[in-house]
Amino acid sequence: MTKPLLALTTALSLATPALADPSLGLGLSFAFGAGKVDTGIGLRVFSNDKQDSFVGSVGLDYMFGTQSFRGTAGGAYLGNDTYLGLEGGINFNSGTFDFGIGGGGVGTKAPVAPSDQGPVEIV
Repeated sequence: MTKPLLALTTALSLATPALADPSLGLGLSFAFGAGKVDTGIGLRVFSNDKQDSFVGSVGLDYMFGTQSFRGTAGGAYLGNDTYLGLEGGINFNSGTFDFGIGGGGVGTKAPVAPSDQGPVEIV
């Protein structure tokens, strides 16, 4: 198993137990490494689906400039059906590590408001 694939597999297995209500996102990615900026499209799995929250993420990008796949792990802010994330990534073709930002759409749920009815009495 190659080092980049091993790193992504490890990241996915460590993130799996933390998934409460996972959500899936699709968006644009910008990777900064080796003095260049590469743009791509990415698929993300987030550790939760609550809007207005910070979550963990793992994902896979297709980078247009290098025509390669890039595995990612990082964090994101979930808004109203949108996300903005920061991540580290490994290019599967070259094995190089870079940092990136991304944003796009994701299905989120609004936080549940506390009840104003007071304590519930069970009879």
